[in-house]
Amino acid sequence: MLSFLLPVYLYLSLFRFPWAPIYLDGDQTFFWEYALRMLQGEHIYRDFFQFTPPGTDLVFLQAFRLFGPHIWVLNAVVLLLGTALAWMCFKIARRWMDQEAALLATAIFAVIIYGRLLDATHHWFSLLSVLCGVQAVLPARTSARIAIAGAFFGIASFFTQTAGVAGVAALLCTLLWEHAFCIRPLKKTLVFSAVLVGTFLAVLGALSAHFLAEVGWRTVWYFQATYPRKYIAYRHNGILPGGEAWRRISDLCEHYFFYFLPAAIYPLTLWRCWKDRDDKVRTPQVLLLAMTGSLLYLVVAARTNWTRVYTISLPAVILLIYSMTRHRRLRSRSAGAVWVLIACLATGQTALRYRHNGYVTQLPAGRVALSKQKFDKFVWLASHTKPGDYLLQALWLNLYLPLELRSPVFVDGLLSGEVTRPEFVDLSVRQLKSKRVKYIVLTPWIASATDPPPPWENHLGPFEDYVHNHYSFVYRFPDQDEVWQLREDD
Repeated sequence: MLSFLLPVYLYLSLFRFPWAPIYLDGDQTFFWEYALRMLQGEHIYRDFFQFTPPGTDLVFLQAFRLFGPHIWVLNAVVLLLGTALAWMCFKIARRWMDQEAALLATAIFAVIIYGRLLDATHHWFSLLSVLCGVQAVLPARTSARIAIAGAFFGIASFFTQTAGVAGVAALLCTLLWEHAFCIRPLKKTLVFSAVLVGTFLAVLGALSAHFLAEVGWRTVWYFQATYPRKYIAYRHNGILPGGEAWRRISDLCEHYFFYFLPAAIYPLTLWRCWKDRDDKVRTPQVLLLAMTGSLLYLVVAARTNWTRVYTISLPAVILLIYSMTRHRRLRSRSAGAVWVLIACLATGQTALRYRHNGYVTQLPAGRVALSKQKFDKFVWLASHTKPGDYLLQALWLNLYLPLELRSPVFVDGLLSGEVTRPEFVDLSVRQLKSKRVKYIVLTPWIASATDPPPPWENHLGPFEDYVHNHYSFVYRFPDQDEVWQLREDD
């Protein structure tokens, strides 16, 4: 039942029946563009900017190589990723609860969390790898299973730097717990720990070797460690949802529920593990999942936002349903009511996406269903460009793949703030000059955001001067994005 209904739900959320893919947005557009640039022969860290490990880029790259850079391929990856995550959720939940409760936890995750976002970013891929590592050692602790877990954690850190480290730390803590309360010999615990760390480092090193050899470890370290730590600032974090969420009480309640759920359920579960420490079978298993969720939560706590909180909530959902089943069995009536609620949410989400994406058209990257705003923008640009042309989208990256256009600059966006370093601005201006880019798409609030940085952090002056001296405004889209065209005398 799960293996049939879940893909059907995701398919209907991702494709306008019968087969027109609904165009998705979100942070995954960064990874689509990185994969597209690699498909075009460019090299990560050398020819284009990226500050996360290249795992997600390579997933989309392989999908493009197999099926071509088409829009339906993007949605198919989102569908397969969601199915895999839901199946892993069910497999882990089934160890401690009956099938009905495990299905309920899976449905909550698939519809309310993943189904709301449908955003195949590195967070989801790394979470899937971490959960595969956890699942590998749940049945028993053997050197082989520990090595498999270490390998999956290494893969996780190839998607998100810190995710695999959190998985390794959680399993190490569990091994120490078992040494203390399950009377495992210290020597065996040390061997397991060495196997875990060694396998993690070996797999992560093997996956990163090509990129380390290509650009050098200093460049990789700068983009993956130094740059995010020094220059990535999340000015709109906090716990207050923006925009229309204030006008939709259901959205507000949902946001706060998943924001506070991990902060509540992980410590509560760890406390219960301490109380049940004499249970040498189930408690270490629950402890491992709780420690994994806790450390993943701590990783994002310093720079939290809604997307990150949602992507680390899957272990919390499993533990929540497990806690409920410990105190009282789920009654059929209450479970039925929850299932009705989930079915209504799934139906509402799908209907909303159909209503907002009612314009079906053919773009260079394939047939696609668009919103009215995106339809006007994509159709206008498709009529003024041809595949392979250079175009600069200064703030976002969602135009390149659908229209088969190319980015002319190293960076993935030119924003006001420390995130766009002055050397990146100077390089972008030189690249625009050398490639004589005909069109630039600007977002008016690029330099006047709701929460603008201090003036000394805005390095876009040379870029803004170049645009105003060499380009002319030609068109404004319904979403207020502007098109500027290179003057004929330049």
